[in-house]
Amino acid sequence: MRRIFLVLVVLLAACTPADEMQEGQITNLEGTPVLLEDYTQGKSAIVNFWASWCSFCKEEMPLLQSVEKQFVGIAVVGVNLQEDQAVARAYVEAGGYTFTNLLDPGSELKERFGVFTQPTTIVLDLEGNELHRKDGPFTEEELMKWAEELLSLVPESEEVAAPQVPESVAEIQTSLPTVLLASSWYEGEVQHTIPLDNILSGGPPRDGIPSIDDPQFIDASLATAEFDDLRGIFVSIEGEAKFYPFGILNWHEVVNDTVGGVPISVTYCPLCASAVVYERTTSQGDGTFGVSGLLYQSNLLMYDRATQSLWDQIRGEAVVGPLTGEKLTRVKSDVVSLLTVKESWPEAKVLSTITGHVRSYDTDPYEGYDQIEAVYFPVGTVDEREISKKLVYGIVVDGMAKAYTLDAVSAEEWIQDVIGGVKILAQYDKATERVRFTRYRESGETEELIPLYTFWFAWVAQYPDTGLFN
Repeated sequence: MRRIFLVLVVLLAACTPADEMQEGQITNLEGTPVLLEDYTQGKSAIVNFWASWCSFCKEEMPLLQSVEKQFVGIAVVGVNLQEDQAVARAYVEAGGYTFTNLLDPGSELKERFGVFTQPTTIVLDLEGNELHRKDGPFTEEELMKWAEELLSLVPESEEVAAPQVPESVAEIQTSLPTVLLASSWYEGEVQHTIPLDNILSGGPPRDGIPSIDDPQFIDASLATAEFDDLRGIFVSIEGEAKFYPFGILNWHEVVNDTVGGVPISVTYCPLCASAVVYERTTSQGDGTFGVSGLLYQSNLLMYDRATQSLWDQIRGEAVVGPLTGEKLTRVKSDVVSLLTVKESWPEAKVLSTITGHVRSYDTDPYEGYDQIEAVYFPVGTVDEREISKKLVYGIVVDGMAKAYTLDAVSAEEWIQDVIGGVKILAQYDKATERVRFTRYRESGETEELIPLYTFWFAWVAQYPDTGLFN
């Protein structure tokens, strides 16, 4: 991805204070306590122990980065050997390495795996059993052989999950949580509308992908022309306009903000390209949402911090926890380029890279993902009417879903369609890149429908009976 824009800023590190964590505890590079299993559970993994001064380690890091990008389903985890947090973090950022890296100040992982030199590489299967070990530097051929072997271990049955929840309101059930949910989410029985067994760990733990809760903005006019084609989510409410670049959302997925006096959560799931904005108001009042680290149908499960309920990001519905069955109010938004924002809304504000977190905003952790047919996590329905990563706008009319490809919508200024006898008009404004869907009622009244922008496979996973505009 292109180098992210705006102004040169000093990124603020969100480090956990020393008195809030146990001395010697495993942490990520920002100092948040974690477990290795947070990143490897249910996945095959390559765990590499390294140090920034080690010449062999320096040669291996780019190769590990390559495996992270090329081989879906394999967890690549680096473990720094007793260097200061600032030193390790600076080294990773300077190299542009986006795979997970951990700190092991108490030598817990070093002792668990019997590491005595650097680099040391441990190859683990899906159950966490050691398949291979290399004390000292590996070759590129060895690494590729390990990766291919790990991919061959993934059972074909894992490619398909259980049937989806229908569009109609699903029955609320009460069950004991799975091991995954019981470990850090719920004690005792819990309400849910989706099969708990179909909830998977995406790798990072709760808040391992941190939401932005105190967003900072700059004037759109400060962005230079070289960044004009960067895309993101645009929101305008009561005369206040803001733009949230995908380059930042890739790393945070949720931005809790207020626009035009309305408390909103701007949400984006990079795995599904699903971009949707909600009012962050539930039956508990105005709150904030975070990233759970859990997935359903490859889609982000958000959680509200008031009740710890899990919310399906595409549907905007609580699917596990105390608020199960509640739905969020959608907020009209658009996916546009920065150039469009500058030309059509010159007074707009643009989300800044001053987020309070250290991230490589000039790199795309999902680079190339939208160019391949495969998905990183299983979905229950595969529909070959379109390629999996085709961008679509999806709408639901009286319980009936239909998708319109971005290509089809943008090729015409307007499209007339009928869904279940209901007349629909889709309009595309080339000047603003805005897409509008309107429902025409028999009474002559009209109603604007808010479409969902996402990948075709993600829309089908949520709405397996969907129509597709031709």
